[in-house]
Amino acid sequence: LNIMNRSLKFLVALFSLVFVLSACTGYSDSQKKAFDEKLQVFMKKENLQLTKTSSGVYYKIVTKGKGSIIKYNDKIRVMYTGKNMDVTVFDEKTTPIEFNLKNLLPAWKEILIGQPAGSIFYIATPPQMGYGSQQAGNLPPNSCLFFEIKVMSTL
Repeated sequence: LNIMNRSLKFLVALFSLVFVLSACTGYSDSQKKAFDEKLQVFMKKENLQLTKTSSGVYYKIVTKGKGSIIKYNDKIRVMYTGKNMDVTVFDEKTTPIEFNLKNLLPAWKEILIGQPAGSIFYIATPPQMGYGSQQAGNLPPNSCLFFEIKVMSTL
């Protein structure tokens, strides 16, 4: 019974890993290019100068904090605003909320890890580093997104 239980846990973990990896890599080069063009149009319209990472995420450190350095396993306290490319706010937290960083969007992890708490960031993310091809609440699949994030502290 114990061996079957471990085998079942292993299979669940394996299927979860396959699902996550397929969600992150399931876009063609032409799709990624189209997402990038959509992000560039948004940034131009909003007069934003952001830096692009190799994963396709655009970011800017608006204010560099002086707190502790953010690590993968940290719980962070943040305030943020999330917008669609039409500038509609789809989510906003104006009072601090706590999250385990490792459970957040790949774009957030990529940009926040290694930065000091107290920082404010702009992040524009293609779907492959956001919610991917899955619908998330009212967001349609394959949404490009923009976030303004203030990391209050690590916990």
